[in-house]
Amino acid sequence: MGREHGGNLSYWNMREFHEGIVPRQISEYILYTDSRVVGESARPTSPYKFINMIPYYHEPGVIQEAIVLRITWVIDGKREFPIRTEITTYNGGWANDELAALASLRLGVRLKAGGETRLFGAYSEDPLGTPKASRNNKPDIFLLGKSLVLPSLFRVPNLESLKAIDALKNVSESEFTALVRSARQFQNAIWIAESEPELAWLMLVSAIETAANEWASSLPSRSSAIDTLREIKPEFYQQLMDNGGTEALAIVADEIAHTLKAAKKFRDFCIEFLPAPPDERPAEYAQINWTKKALKKALDKIYGYRSLALHAGIPFPSPMCAAPDKIEEEGRVTYAEIGTLGLAAHTLGASWRADDLPMSMNTFCNLVRDILNKWWDAITAENTL
Repeated sequence: MGREHGGNLSYWNMREFHEGIVPRQISEYILYTDSRVVGESARPTSPYKFINMIPYYHEPGVIQEAIVLRITWVIDGKREFPIRTEITTYNGGWANDELAALASLRLGVRLKAGGETRLFGAYSEDPLGTPKASRNNKPDIFLLGKSLVLPSLFRVPNLESLKAIDALKNVSESEFTALVRSARQFQNAIWIAESEPELAWLMLVSAIETAANEWASSLPSRSSAIDTLREIKPEFYQQLMDNGGTEALAIVADEIAHTLKAAKKFRDFCIEFLPAPPDERPAEYAQINWTKKALKKALDKIYGYRSLALHAGIPFPSPMCAAPDKIEEEGRVTYAEIGTLGLAAHTLGASWRADDLPMSMNTFCNLVRDILNKWWDAITAENTL
């Protein structure tokens, strides 16, 4: 306690916190959401408490003050900054933003942190705390209308599950940084999905890529450029073999190896941490094929759309950016997992076959959340054995 800290303050504060320690100060922040939450997470063994404000009104698309985030600070966050660029742990937010993003990912709901509203200790001796004003008390949030694109966000999560944040004190700072960056991508994606779904798709893919880069950094490299080309683009591989032979194959494989390895890393990470199929699923005709072989093909397609969007300015297919088809059967409501229920979709002067619309954004959003949470559990388990 007392030494200077850089990097992720929320990480180092957890590392040094223990029950009974005298805090330097306590800060409170409001978390905003348009979902209903139950329970709370306020254990004496954690420096982070998520207190349920029990808002009276909650409805999709209506943003409410819902949670008080109370941070018990045991470290001194002051430090001297060198005159050089240093972004090793940069994620674009401060401790309250990091914790709100992690909570958003864990719970699978929209959450945003406002600025500090009350301060205990530090500059005040008032035992009841000092109210604080801030330029950032209420974050700039723009959500247009009630959710249609991501109806699955309106689950009712229990804040007790946020105890998983405490286990992150045992992971490396590099892993923590990657998880927070992924969580912030996920968090931002679900806030803009209703108004800018094409950008939300890019953020969701990026959330996986960020975690996959950290995961892959500790794995041995086993695939040559040619092996990767054969696995990711088998038809193109065969065309090269048929028309140019092994020499041409080697030249092309080396030239595009970086791009192919990025796609493979994305897909391999998803398959490594693939969750079980959800309990609530639509009728079989509206389901995606939940096998590794089929999902690999779907993920390759999605990553291809990501590349087209970034490098050619071609947005994700419009049907994959729309609300999923609502299916009402036997008194229950579910949503189609696939991108279209027809043989093809036509809109905005473009057409796509059903095979080229592998899943809705609602389905992919759930998949991203479950994959990242499964990786979260894996890295915490590895570091507590």
